[in-house]
Amino acid sequence: MALNLAVSNIFAFNNISTTAQVVAQVNPARGAILFHNPGTVDIVVGPSTVNVAGASANLALTTGALGGGFRIYANGGTLTLTGNVAGAWQALSVSASGNPLTVMDLQ
Repeated sequence: MALNLAVSNIFAFNNISTTAQVVAQVNPARGAILFHNPGTVDIVVGPSTVNVAGASANLALTTGALGGGFRIYANGGTLTLTGNVAGAWQALSVSASGNPLTVMDLQ
């Protein structure tokens, strides 16, 4: 059986910078999400929306406002989240640009 990478659930990024960018689109079938940082700079990931005082609000991650994010340490740090993870996810690096990040959708 041939592997069809056009429908792979692994996403490779090599351009994570200090400006947040979407690294996982909304996926209603997602039951868990795995983030892996093979690079030399810590990366912070977070959902695009969070709960603020009982209401949904957009999360604007910046290097100066990391609340709502999860730090993934450099040199092999991995984070797996389960549960309410079907929404979009964003990532930024704590410094520099051109940083790698691997994201895997789990059903």
